[in-house]
Amino acid sequence: RGSGWRSTGLCGASTSRLMCYYNSKAEGRPAVGKFRVSDIDPNKCTHLIFAFSDIRKNELVPTAVNDVQQYIEFNALKQRNPLLKTLLAVGGEKFGTEKFRTMAGSQENREVFIKSVIKLLRAIHFDGLNLDWRYPAEEDKQRFTELCKELETAFVDEGTSSNQERLILAASVSAEKSTIDASYDVKHIAMHLDFINVLTFDFHGPWESVTAHHSPLFQGSQDTGDAMYSNTAFALEYWRDQGAPEEKLNMGFGAFGRAFYLSSSSSAVGAPASGPGDDGCFTGEDGFWAYYETCLYLGGVQTHFMSDQKVPYATTYSQWVGFDDTTSISTKINYLKANKFGGAFVWSLDLDDFTGQFCNQGKYQLTQYLTVFLLGFPESTTTAPPTTTTTLGNMCSGPGLVPDPRNPNCYYHCDNFGVAFHRCCGATLVFKDSCKWIQILKKLSV
Repeated sequence: RGSGWRSTGLCGASTSRLMCYYNSKAEGRPAVGKFRVSDIDPNKCTHLIFAFSDIRKNELVPTAVNDVQQYIEFNALKQRNPLLKTLLAVGGEKFGTEKFRTMAGSQENREVFIKSVIKLLRAIHFDGLNLDWRYPAEEDKQRFTELCKELETAFVDEGTSSNQERLILAASVSAEKSTIDASYDVKHIAMHLDFINVLTFDFHGPWESVTAHHSPLFQGSQDTGDAMYSNTAFALEYWRDQGAPEEKLNMGFGAFGRAFYLSSSSSAVGAPASGPGDDGCFTGEDGFWAYYETCLYLGGVQTHFMSDQKVPYATTYSQWVGFDDTTSISTKINYLKANKFGGAFVWSLDLDDFTGQFCNQGKYQLTQYLTVFLLGFPESTTTAPPTTTTTLGNMCSGPGLVPDPRNPNCYYHCDNFGVAFHRCCGATLVFKDSCKWIQILKKLSV
């Protein structure tokens, strides 16, 4: 069962999968942060997940009126990649539990939901459903199990009766040990799901009082108590050990950083923090930076690598941010393959540097890296512009960012020693030093 992907490429044969979320709300972001279905590259991922749909009167429905047109455009991407599979996700982080709980609370309500699922998916040519019930409470454990079982049975029966490839059933589930124990009958839901996306990010964040990486691979040397469970390796292995086949488990990659404001002179892991860092210029959430926003904010800043947890962080302007880069992704992929887990998923394509103009590392840098080294697909050729250093004397009055007076496209990053790193934005962009950000704006709009 399932819809694994087999391909050949630079790394030989591969049966891994890469499932990529598209957050439809990204269409409403300002300026060059706006991300539409037309910005998706359908050749980066084996599966695309449209996030999110809604539940009304126990039926699966679009969240917004214009979502139907987006659904159509989303599934039309398969014309450019016939091997691509598309799924519609229902729920999400801010969806809550009440609608799921009511729908799954009785067999009658589940039947209404399942019929509406099949009708909507088939009408618009989705290949499956992704359950994003985050997170079932202990009282919902049996309801969630029954929902998975009845969905699978209905998908098999419908596929047989209609002589079509049966619909895929996946779920995105908690990586927290306490939630896994309380909320999931792991062995039984794994019997009915094709794929299990383990949400191996947001273990930590600026809602806590000390700095910590939101998506570490391994346990930290300072971790004690329940913190010992808050890492990617433990979560995946725990799901496996509780009865989920490793080939169904997907590791989660968050294409974003979590930023804290430091509340002391310390900037180490575990330093005191006073809340979330600045909001992203385009994503607009305090302490949450898309990968492309992280690149801009940390231009020229030294990155530190956490040798125990195998992930990077950086500090600047009294802020601390943990994120993933190609080094940490490579380490995670090696771990994933060594343990024979089925694949990975990304939240989300719109948070990666989808235009390539922010990080100067090519389009979809993180997703492309996963495509090459996880799936074995050929890598596109990209080149990064050279970085030069110079000493600008009294132009650098301290560490920070300084506009280049000779060229509005460029700026200097001054370090603590008066050395300036000269960087330039893309040809159609300018550097703007408002709120100490590298804010990208079109020249004609400034």
